[in-house]
Amino acid sequence: MPSKYNTLTPRLTILIISLLTASCQLAPIGSEAIVSEGIQAGGGPSIEGTLVSDAEMLAAQDDLWQRIRQGTTLTPETQHANVLKQRDWYLRNPNYLAVVFERAKPFIFHVTNELDKASLPLTLALLPIVESTYDPLAYSRSHAVGLWQFIPSTGKAFGLKRDRWYDGRRDVTASTQAAIKYLQYLHKRFDNDWLLALAAYNSGEGNVRKSINANKKRGETADFWSIKLPRETRNYVPQLLALAMLIENPQDYDIVLPAIPNQPYFEAVEIKSQIDLNKVIAVTGAKAATFTQLNPAYRRSITPPQGKFSLLFPVGTAEPLRQMLATTDPKTWIPHTEHMVVNGDTLSEIAQRFRIPLQWLMDSNSLHSDRLKLGQVLLIPHSGDDGAFASVNETRQSLYKVKSGDSLSKIASRYKTSVTGLKRANGLNTDVLQLGQTLTIRHNAALPTPENLRKLSYKVRRGDSLYLIAEKFDLRIRDITRWNKISPHAYLQPGQRLTLFINALRI
Repeated sequence: MPSKYNTLTPRLTILIISLLTASCQLAPIGSEAIVSEGIQAGGGPSIEGTLVSDAEMLAAQDDLWQRIRQGTTLTPETQHANVLKQRDWYLRNPNYLAVVFERAKPFIFHVTNELDKASLPLTLALLPIVESTYDPLAYSRSHAVGLWQFIPSTGKAFGLKRDRWYDGRRDVTASTQAAIKYLQYLHKRFDNDWLLALAAYNSGEGNVRKSINANKKRGETADFWSIKLPRETRNYVPQLLALAMLIENPQDYDIVLPAIPNQPYFEAVEIKSQIDLNKVIAVTGAKAATFTQLNPAYRRSITPPQGKFSLLFPVGTAEPLRQMLATTDPKTWIPHTEHMVVNGDTLSEIAQRFRIPLQWLMDSNSLHSDRLKLGQVLLIPHSGDDGAFASVNETRQSLYKVKSGDSLSKIASRYKTSVTGLKRANGLNTDVLQLGQTLTIRHNAALPTPENLRKLSYKVRRGDSLYLIAEKFDLRIRDITRWNKISPHAYLQPGQRLTLFINALRI
């Protein structure tokens, strides 16, 4: 039989004379959703009323978790066995919950607030946990990236720009708006059935529609729990619903949720001209890791040459940048090289020589045509290809904790340093490492740091070669061959799996 789900939507209204009332409206929820562990069939729609106390009202003002609880929820009255199974997995893995809740802290207020503005269920603020573990640099084998895991085609369809400078799929605020629009679209397309909408978000609208039609053709039920879906999608929705259960009643499961205030974590500064991100970090005193976490959309160490963009900072830390923007010439915001025009020079040749866009060269020199004069001095802006948020010659020191499977050679390869250098920096007389051991690593600051590195299992496609894969992920062939213990001359087979360590900021 088809399952029916009810959505509890408390709406709080503060009346004069301190009269507080709350009404709960139950709206039917779709029977289908993304892969997660499921929910069980419930009864038909009903209307229930509840009175929210002054204490609960004050708690919702100060505590984000309470706000999410009091918003529209997707949790049904009766839970499906798959949801309970997923709930039990979370309870057996408290470290996983601790990690994802910690990762969510900088972003979950913004996501919740935007969902609230759009009148969407606030339970969806937990969806990035399922999608990306709230990691803005998350990257999947299907080339989905960011908190909301947009693939290139869907990101483009919902207005997320992507080029060599910037990837809107990793932009925290832009991708959240795109995800809201996409979820609204899917909810409407699947007759206001949230489970089907979520299933389509995970595996694609076409796949879900095809499965629904197949069931209907056979005269079978076509809700989420009945249609044929990929294994990932069958698990996707129960994961979300199980998380919602834990958040709604943490005391029932002996869970202590981390304190997350119901207030913004970050503020935005609009940048109208190109700027060197290293300069931004220096002016604001921001930690590079925090800056990268909040601004993962920028693929170079400078912002794009055209357009307006926003940079995010923890609340209260952006004022030095605002002052710099208001009191300095934009031409000083990025590093330049001077080039004197000689006989035979053309703008297009100069742009090609310095590997920068022609229009960018013209804009930087206020040129309205391609006519040049001998002896004319052009400012050549640097491309920012030297690495993300770090100058090429700067050396930094990092601390690295040894994990299972690590070796000196693997760690040296990851940081583009030598085993000898690692030994010297740490006073080691042997190659043997201990789990939990902390190593000091001196390396070029332009190299990816551990928080920007992602391990990826790449499935070789027809026509792939080591060269093409290295080019695609900004890697060296010798690193790929060393990680996978294969010959540089090896012939790759379609379907073969390769382990890659990628810099998530550069893909």
